[in-house]
Amino acid sequence: MQFRVIPLSLAALLAAPLAAAAQDGDSMFSFSGFGTVGAVHNSEDHADFATDFQPDGAGHSDSWSANPDSRLGVQVDARFGENFSAVVQVTSQYDHQGSYEPDLTLAHVRYAFSPALSLRLGRLAPPMFMLSDYRKVGYAMPWLRPPVEVYNTSLAVDGAELAYRFNVGNAAMTLQLLGGDTHAGTISLEDTIGLVGRVEFGSSTIFAGYNRSSLSLRADPAVESLLALYAPVAPQLASRFRFADNDVTFSSLGYAYDPGTWFARGEVTRLGTDDGMVAATTNMYASAGWRVGAWTPYVTLGKVRIDSDTSLGAADPVGVVNAILAGHNENRRSLTVGTRWDFRENFALKLEASHVDAGAGSNGGLTNLQPGFQRGGSYNLLSAAVDFVF
Repeated sequence: MQFRVIPLSLAALLAAPLAAAAQDGDSMFSFSGFGTVGAVHNSEDHADFATDFQPDGAGHSDSWSANPDSRLGVQVDARFGENFSAVVQVTSQYDHQGSYEPDLTLAHVRYAFSPALSLRLGRLAPPMFMLSDYRKVGYAMPWLRPPVEVYNTSLAVDGAELAYRFNVGNAAMTLQLLGGDTHAGTISLEDTIGLVGRVEFGSSTIFAGYNRSSLSLRADPAVESLLALYAPVAPQLASRFRFADNDVTFSSLGYAYDPGTWFARGEVTRLGTDDGMVAATTNMYASAGWRVGAWTPYVTLGKVRIDSDTSLGAADPVGVVNAILAGHNENRRSLTVGTRWDFRENFALKLEASHVDAGAGSNGGLTNLQPGFQRGGSYNLLSAAVDFVF
């Protein structure tokens, strides 16, 4: 068992100067932070469970791993007047490069033209999901981790967001128009434009969003040379699989009901694409929980459905395309039960168990597949974590 959480201290080093600035007698600054120390066990030892494009995790690499869930973040909020404010957030977590090097996750300024209309400029958390604004803050959520069937990645956008808030009867409504670019590891999303809306009334929240981007992946020369073999024998396939300038859309719809003593929520998202290098998918979850004193037991159902081809069979004259499509196959269903225990102020212990059934030929959402891995099987996850805020 290997936890490798010591590099989280790198982010903690950043907290000292920021905290000093926040407490330097200048009330325009406020300092806060959040973190999670967690460990997860995967019963499948020929592949890894990981999140956010991490190269390894729990399973083959380590029977128990802290990498998928552990993180530490610090944030400084600045208010320069009634209408002008700024946010800077730095987070240390295991990333796509296998490092805990701190990353600038938020850095933007906000100007309020009025109580209803505001503009943010800089590095933003795009409002792709209901919980986008605080999905990294485990303490703010009932679960140990947000359902990975939907919350399988978190990308920052460098750009601008215009927000308009208004009331219709007893309903509070928010519209957000977003534009910008994203560069994270092997992925680039350019010319992103999106519109999301949120309606809150009583104990209910409805969320809907739509984004369109141009997606590029870091080119792999070996794969490019193999795809070149299709040009003379299957030119349509050759043009379908490309690394750059792929039009993608992302749609989301969610509903939450939370009267206080219990909650129920669910989200459905769909990634649409015109390119074979990226699969079109429909992702969803439904979750409910009950608050009994300091305890919050919950249950979650999740599903991933691949909407594009997962094999061309004999229609692939070379076999490379079939290998790419097999890698896209993440069809699966999951059942998760867990509980949260708020054992002291600003601290919560969470325990969680998940059973995942992969579809036929599917990798079940696992990564770092090893020889001997059997597609279409099932696996179990056991997780424990402590979330905190300060």
